[in-house]
Amino acid sequence: MRRLQVGFSIRYKFLAVMSLLLAACVCVYLLIAVRVFKSDKTELVFDLNRSQVSNLASELDTQFEGISDKFKLFSLLSDSALQGRTQADWVRELFPKDSDVVFVSLYRRNGQEIVRKFQNQSFGQTYGLSKDYFERTLAKAKPIPFSRILKDGQAIWNASAADGPPLVGFGRSVVIEDHAGVAIDQMAVVGYVKMDKLLKSLSLVKLNHMSVVNRDGEVLASSMAEAATENRLMGSHPLFQAAMSSKTKTSVINLTWQDEKILGAYSKSFGGKLLVLAQANEASAFVAVEQLVERSLIFSLIVMTAAFLAAILLSRSLTRPLAQLVERMNLASQGDLTTQIHLGNKDETAVLAGSFNQMIADLKQSRDALEEINRDLDQKVKDRTQQLEEQNRAVKEAQEALLRTTRLASIGEVAGRAAHEVLNPLTSLMTRLGIMERKMQKELTPQLQVLGDMHSAWDKDYQEGGFDQLVQVWKKPSEIQPQLNLWQEDLGNLQSIQQGIGGQLKTFLQDTEFLKREGTRINKIINSMRKLTVTKSDKTKQSVHHLLSECCAIMGDLFEQKKFSVLCEFTAEQDSVSIDRDEFIQSVTNMMRNSLQAMDELAKDHPEQKFQLRLMTAVVKDEIQIYIEDNGVGVPTQYQSHLFESQFTTKGPEEGTGLGLGISRRFLRANGGDIEFVSSDLGRKTVFRIRVPIVGEKEKGAAA
Repeated sequence: MRRLQVGFSIRYKFLAVMSLLLAACVCVYLLIAVRVFKSDKTELVFDLNRSQVSNLASELDTQFEGISDKFKLFSLLSDSALQGRTQADWVRELFPKDSDVVFVSLYRRNGQEIVRKFQNQSFGQTYGLSKDYFERTLAKAKPIPFSRILKDGQAIWNASAADGPPLVGFGRSVVIEDHAGVAIDQMAVVGYVKMDKLLKSLSLVKLNHMSVVNRDGEVLASSMAEAATENRLMGSHPLFQAAMSSKTKTSVINLTWQDEKILGAYSKSFGGKLLVLAQANEASAFVAVEQLVERSLIFSLIVMTAAFLAAILLSRSLTRPLAQLVERMNLASQGDLTTQIHLGNKDETAVLAGSFNQMIADLKQSRDALEEINRDLDQKVKDRTQQLEEQNRAVKEAQEALLRTTRLASIGEVAGRAAHEVLNPLTSLMTRLGIMERKMQKELTPQLQVLGDMHSAWDKDYQEGGFDQLVQVWKKPSEIQPQLNLWQEDLGNLQSIQQGIGGQLKTFLQDTEFLKREGTRINKIINSMRKLTVTKSDKTKQSVHHLLSECCAIMGDLFEQKKFSVLCEFTAEQDSVSIDRDEFIQSVTNMMRNSLQAMDELAKDHPEQKFQLRLMTAVVKDEIQIYIEDNGVGVPTQYQSHLFESQFTTKGPEEGTGLGLGISRRFLRANGGDIEFVSSDLGRKTVFRIRVPIVGEKEKGAAA
């Protein structure tokens, strides 16, 4: 029945108007506040970026100017300039233990011969570096740009290897002059500077992302530690391009990179050889604005909710009786005739409630009488139906008994052949069931274990601190994947389990379809065996290659279980035939099973040998020929002429009945083909051939 509906209540109309006015005021306030706050926030971010890049550029200027001067002094150390002190004393004074320079070497112009070198041993011990790390390992991973050093006079490059400490390579050219001031040689001083202090300064920056790059856009140091070790380049970044094209030393800029708005700043250092870049994502910078909007929305919702509650409390005493009446009427319209209305007042609504209760009582009495009549009628119909079913069952049982008696005469002849023909699909069916059982135990059990572990962990956290404790645990970083929290890890596990179960379901459906096909084959084999005296094939147009692939799929589990391989070489250009599909599959699988047993018998004495079954096709005249070749025990000469005789077999009673080849030949001949023994080289190669006529153009039309 149709449910009674109530329109919009009058007591809510005034509240709705007031709520709309309040919401409009809140929206106007939020629009003005967001615009003003965004403008102020942008200027603040620009000032902060400008200050940070300028300060860092000044520090780099001081640091690399000092290092450049020390490198020049290092190149000028000679016996005449030592003034009574050793070279080691001068080197220790130039590069003390706390120096940023951890390795320096003076090279000849060819870049192959080292004149002198210095290495900070304590730095190498701290990072576990080998003695030749800088000269061999690092020089190979990060080649020294000698040509650029000699050409430009100075060069700075990224020297942070993937498994090494964070370093920056610095080299400068030194011209050696004689006493007359004439240049007599040119050398290159190459050194590596540790970036610990610089990286520490960068790590303190939270609002934006800062990078130090050279003129080629190569990242030397970054607030993202992996940027330097992964050899990232910023040559295509618009902030780097703006800095390189600008004539000013320090500036700020608005730009867009990869569909994201960025507030950027840059400062040039060390004569323009170094660039300090800072970029802040506009969306991240304006998080405070979003928080202001969220809090304002929450406040407005609280006010509007309070207004609704006040209106509901004031009008509740007036509308409660009507609401109860509407509710009971809806229940009655849905068939509930046990509902009653009990009001505490004595006004007109009480009279209306009494009339409603009386009406419901009358309706309930009438419905109970009708239900009693219907129950009596249903019982009579059921009794009569049961009598008819018992009579039909007796007739059917008598017919089935008569049919079974008629068929008993032919069971003895059919039983042997049916058992042999059913053996192939039944063996495939049982093998596939075993594989399905092992897959379920191997793949489903770990997934259930993961679900159990997740449930236990969630339940433990919830029991200890409720939902809040559970949420806090979810936010903790994963021990297995530190870049994810536990909630993301659990979601990933659930997704993996979903995908795993999906894959298992797909495989299970494929296996189920395989079992259904094999069951259908068994059913058809049994039905056809009952009529072996009259062979009548259900011929349809089929692809021989497709049928052979189905045979390989059916017998594949048995061959895989024995670790034998099946090689298919389908070279026939035409493979369309008119044949009974199931009889062809039964014939080929019989042959494949014989080959499997022959190879298995030889494998007992030669387990190290590799066994293989080959299926080959070729077109000869107007028929397609299928060759079945194996390297099993073979067929002795004295048995070759008896292969197709009924009940002839060289196997034990548990493996063969002597019916397989004869039935296979009978099936193929009924379809216009034949099966032939070709040759047998004992223990090496045995070949059988199946011939089936190809469907011509006219026959194709008839078959279709």
